[in-house]
Amino acid sequence: MGQFKQQMQHACRRALQPVARGVRSLLTPPVPPVEFGWHQIEAGPAAGAHVMLPRNTHIAEAITAGDYDKKILNLVEALVGKHDVCFDIGGHYGCYTLSLAKLASDGQVHTFEPVPAHAGRIRDAAQKSGLKHVQVHQVAMAGEVGEMTLQFAEVQGSDDSMAFLDAYGGVDTQAAHEHYRNFSRTTVQARTLDSLADDVGSVHFIKIDAEGAEAAILGAGLTLIANSKPRLLVELHGIYEALACAEILCKLNYRAILLTDQKTTLPILWAPCDDSASVNAVREVLGHEPVVMFDSLSRPDSFADAGPDV
Repeated sequence: MGQFKQQMQHACRRALQPVARGVRSLLTPPVPPVEFGWHQIEAGPAAGAHVMLPRNTHIAEAITAGDYDKKILNLVEALVGKHDVCFDIGGHYGCYTLSLAKLASDGQVHTFEPVPAHAGRIRDAAQKSGLKHVQVHQVAMAGEVGEMTLQFAEVQGSDDSMAFLDAYGGVDTQAAHEHYRNFSRTTVQARTLDSLADDVGSVHFIKIDAEGAEAAILGAGLTLIANSKPRLLVELHGIYEALACAEILCKLNYRAILLTDQKTTLPILWAPCDDSASVNAVREVLGHEPVVMFDSLSRPDSFADAGPDV
């Protein structure tokens, strides 16, 4: 009798689930559709450039006013030369692509963005802004060449800056996993830094924000990095990713300079140990002595504050 009662309860729950979902959808306010429109950036390295952004959002206001990642972009302005070849890995809305393009006005900018909508908007923004030396590649940068599975935000209300490759698991935080529940999957082409070496030659500056794939990307770019010795602006998502990157780059005689004290993500400038100009630029922009997290003389499993010795 008890078993029959349980079976009836389960059957009733299954029958009522569609009704419950319908009631929740009626009681939950609908998420308004995201509308994109053209904005002109007013200040910062990308001033004057046109960019396609979601209307009436904080990020659109910040990018338009030149306040988005202001200190980091001020540092980029001090590090990138007029004739440089630059990579933007993880282009999103194109703020860094446009900044790099304005700075390296007689150089080249290659942007790698696997999400089709983002890649299309960056391509349109470069064209509308008259930045003909920008090339947008709709591929994912990774630790291998071939087809890979990308998870990305397609549902309204999800964070469209958090697309990640299945193989590397994304960012391991509770907030990230909440967003990932609504993500869609698609197949994308992946490239490595070393697979591009013959096409682009020497590279001077690389920005990487790849939601947990940073170490894999660097590990598959040893030849390009060793030959070009580019400055690397890498957004790290957690201490384990930092250690993995340190294991790779310290062997190539790089040091990691901390750019902010925020806790969730760490923007790090990796520069060759003999690149004193990059240290001076960080000191001038931040207004204090740079903090070195790792260098070729320190163990990757410990933090070191180089203080005035940098």
